[in-house]
Amino acid sequence: MKELENGKKKLLITGMILIIIAICTAGIFAYGSHKNNQKAAAKVQEESVQRASQEQSLAAQKEQEQEARSIAEAELQKALSEAQSRDESIAASEAESREQAQKEAEEASIAQEKAEQEAREEQERQAQGAGLAERLAGYETVSRPAGSTGDIICIDPGHQSRGNNGKEPEGPGSQTMKTKVAGGTGGVVSGVPEYQLTLTIGMMLKTELQNRGYTVVMTRESNDVDISNKERADIATAAGATATIRIHADGVDSASASGASVLVPDSSNPYIPELAGSSSQLGSCIINSYCAATGMKNRGVVGSDNMTGINWSTNPVALLELGFMTNPTDDANMQDDTYQQLMVHGIADGIDAYFGR
Repeated sequence: MKELENGKKKLLITGMILIIIAICTAGIFAYGSHKNNQKAAAKVQEESVQRASQEQSLAAQKEQEQEARSIAEAELQKALSEAQSRDESIAASEAESREQAQKEAEEASIAQEKAEQEAREEQERQAQGAGLAERLAGYETVSRPAGSTGDIICIDPGHQSRGNNGKEPEGPGSQTMKTKVAGGTGGVVSGVPEYQLTLTIGMMLKTELQNRGYTVVMTRESNDVDISNKERADIATAAGATATIRIHADGVDSASASGASVLVPDSSNPYIPELAGSSSQLGSCIINSYCAATGMKNRGVVGSDNMTGINWSTNPVALLELGFMTNPTDDANMQDDTYQQLMVHGIADGIDAYFGR
């Protein structure tokens, strides 16, 4: 019985030992497996880190390469842009040089043409001067005793150094108001104002007419005056003038207009129709003699009914437009000393013709 129990005990102990051995073996196996798993995980992690590092390195390398490419492309673009700018600058410089050369050539051509034109004009002036002197020499001096004709001529040199924008009636009984005296025109070549030219010719004409035996009354003998157109007509009336010669010069926008004309009251003038015939005869005599003496283009006699200085006249009146100061040729001629003497001779001859002398 004891042996049976001892055998059971031995079997129990042996089983427990086997169980312990199995448990230990399983623990050892599990521990080894855990270790292996840890190693595998570590390896995987290490490989992952390596791959991440490699990928990061590759990304950095790509980024560097991209940056290098960008820099290279930027440098290339900059070089191309600079080259294009240089080409454009060179082209612009060459174009500017060609343009400057062309401009200089044109200026030289213009200067040459101008010099040739001036030379021709100078020759023409010399030839004209010789012709004018010869024409003037052909005039016989007319001399009569002072006042011997018994006629009184009023000479009205048009305008004055300063115009007067005040108003006065256009004619006797008129409700139309006109500027008292305008400023006038000026020489396109000479720069001489109309008021100076008219006074110069007026004073020369005064001397010529006095030498021919006329009594002369001047509306002004200075530029520094303020005499309206009506007041000028009043001066002639007060002096008992036989005729009034108003001296002016034309001026228009076109430089091509040239020649002389004379303005007189016509038969339809509402203020002095009774003076139309005698004034027209006076104007015709003056314009024809004037143009014959000077060679100026004859633009004829023009009727007028809106000029204050004419409308207030009480004696035959003629307004002579000497020529166009806006025409280079007319202007230059009217400033020539010899030509001015011919102008005066022509006017005086016209007055003599009107009075039958």
